[in-house]
Amino acid sequence: MTWFVNYRLDSSVSVVDRGLAYGDGVFETIRATPNTLFQLNDHMSRLSSGLTKLGMPFSFEDQKTLTHFLNVHILPLVNEDSVVKIIVTRGEGGRGYLPPENCTHTIIIGILPAPNYQIHQEKGVSLSISPVPVSSNRFLAGIKHLNRLENIMAKRFLASPDFEAIMLNGNNELVECIQSNLFWIKEGILYTPSLQLAGVRGTFRKNIIENQVNYSIQVGRFPLSTLMSADEVFITNSLMAIVPVTSVAGKSFPIGLHTRKLQILMQAKDEHGVH
Repeated sequence: MTWFVNYRLDSSVSVVDRGLAYGDGVFETIRATPNTLFQLNDHMSRLSSGLTKLGMPFSFEDQKTLTHFLNVHILPLVNEDSVVKIIVTRGEGGRGYLPPENCTHTIIIGILPAPNYQIHQEKGVSLSISPVPVSSNRFLAGIKHLNRLENIMAKRFLASPDFEAIMLNGNNELVECIQSNLFWIKEGILYTPSLQLAGVRGTFRKNIIENQVNYSIQVGRFPLSTLMSADEVFITNSLMAIVPVTSVAGKSFPIGLHTRKLQILMQAKDEHGVH
C-alpha cells in the first residue's frame, strides 16, 4: 500500500485531525487499472458535494489540484487492478464539536490492492437481513462520510456464507446493503430504494440509473416484502460492479436475463471509455 498526505508521500496524520477525532470528512474508493481511473468525474462530484454539505467546501481549484495529482502522479503508479482511496477531512482546529470557520483540508490518497469479485459476478451471492438499522438523517443522506459505525456493526453481525446484508431504516424500509446499493427487477421494471433520508449514493448506482434506457426505473420507499417478491435481485458498487443475488434470508432467486444484460451493458461502457 502506498499513501500520500497533502500530496506528499506519507502515512501519518495529526492526532488532532478532525477526521480522526470526529469522523469529520468524506471518502471515495475508486476502481483503477493501468491508465484508467473509473468514474473519476462522478467520484469527484460526490466528494465535492459531500464536503459542501458538511460545510467545508472543496473549491474548483481544490478539485483541479486533486484531479491533476491523481492523473499525473497516482495513475502511473497503478500497475495492476487497484483501489485508489481518497479521504478528505476538515483538518485541525475548532473547539470540541464546533468546527473552525475556515478549514484547511487534510487530503489523504492511498493505492491499495483491488478485491477480486469475478466469482461473485459469475455465480452470485447470498444476502441476510441486518439487525442493525440505518439512521435516517437528511443532512447526511447520500454522503460517503467517515462516520461508518452502523456499517461496522452490521459487518460484525454478518455470518458466513452470506456475502452482504440488507440494511433497513427505522420504518423497516429498504435502504442499501452494508457496502453496496440494492436493485431488483419485477416484471421488467427496475427498482432501487430512495436514498433521500439515508444511505450512500453510489457512483455505479448513479450510472445504472442515468446511462441505460432499456428499463423503466422506480426509485422509492419500499418494504422488504417488495424485494422478496422480485424476479431478480442484484447489488452494486464501484469496485464490484453488478453482482447477482441468488438468496435473500434463505429465499432463492435466479440469476436472470435482465441482470446478465445489465452486466454486459455496464462492462461495454467501461471498455468503450465511459468512465
